Amino acid sequence: MGLDRIRGQEQAISLLRSAFGSGRLAHAYLFRGPYGVGKEMAALELAKSLHCETEGLQDCGQCPACKMSDGLSHPDTHLIFPTPRTIKPVERAERVSESVRKGFRDEDFGRKTAIISVETILTEVVVKVGRRPYIGPWKVFIISDADRMTSEAANTLLKTLEEPPAQTVLILTSSRSSALPATVVSRCQKIPFSPLSRVEVEAVLTGDARLGMDAAKARAASAIAMGSPGAAVRASQSGLAAELKNIAAIMKGSRAGGVRSLIDEANRLAYRLGRDEQQKVLDLMLLWFRDVLVVSESRSATVPELLYSSYEDQIKSQADIMELADLEQLITKVDEARRAIERYSSPSIVFTSVLLDMAVVRKRAITRRGSQHGVQ
Repeated sequence: MGLDRIRGQEQAISLLRSAFGSGRLAHAYLFRGPYGVGKEMAALELAKSLHCETEGLQDCGQCPACKMSDGLSHPDTHLIFPTPRTIKPVERAERVSESVRKGFRDEDFGRKTAIISVETILTEVVVKVGRRPYIGPWKVFIISDADRMTSEAANTLLKTLEEPPAQTVLILTSSRSSALPATVVSRCQKIPFSPLSRVEVEAVLTGDARLGMDAAKARAASAIAMGSPGAAVRASQSGLAAELKNIAAIMKGSRAGGVRSLIDEANRLAYRLGRDEQQKVLDLMLLWFRDVLVVSESRSATVPELLYSSYEDQIKSQADIMELADLEQLITKVDEARRAIERYSSPSIVFTSVLLDMAVVRKRAITRRGSQHGVQ
């Protein structure tokens, strides 16, 4: 299978195949694009194809080189990823083994900050890049989340990027390539990766038995993934049902007991979550309004498939009382809040503004509905 396993990235895979076929495979690549769309997997599959004993940019899946690649144990593939400075070699090895078993690499180190240090670049890249390959003709170095290199690490990597030995490929992956030094970016050939369609995300999730997702779980996770299988896996692993329950309680107004309670709820969201989680909450709010719009615009007696299917009655109720202008106002508000969080605005103020606006629009819609019924 090899690179054929990578779904939804036809442009990226075509560029790599074309370069190899014409004998112009670059010595340094930057795989850039959103989080969790297959950049690291593509890098590993490229390495596997280069190591395979068959000819061409493919893999047989049966030779010793392919089997070692599948277990992330090929001696000529070097995978570097952010870790806390205090991590022990045995702990890092356990993370790699766990990723083989689970089908994804857990990036959570709790409160410890994960980086790629200058020591890591020296020992895992600079020292090893000059050695002869152990088995085949190629050496492949994959630096995942390269934007988390320290400035010293990035500067240390520069000379290797400028003058890598023959038959050596260095692949940097990043979902924040703008955070990389321009000197590093300029020395790499850029390969773009894009968000996947919802159907493609579902196919990725159900196509790997290690993830343990049936069709229903994959469908729910893909709905909030924003085109990222990695984000879908994270959502599923962190308890999607519980998250949807918490957001539904906010969106249907069951926690709205007055201005004071709204402010308390806003502070809870602001201070108990990191910025990534804050944006995730706003994404889930947008998806609630998406469900309301779907029901509102449905001409069929059968309710379309909803992310918040367990809250169908509340979704229908809001679809009945809210006009399109109400929903457009709230969607715009939440979208603006998401951008405000990206600009590091005060999360407390952002969430307070969003929740108060939602309460006002909800009350206005209920009042309008009552008035219309009174006229009749």
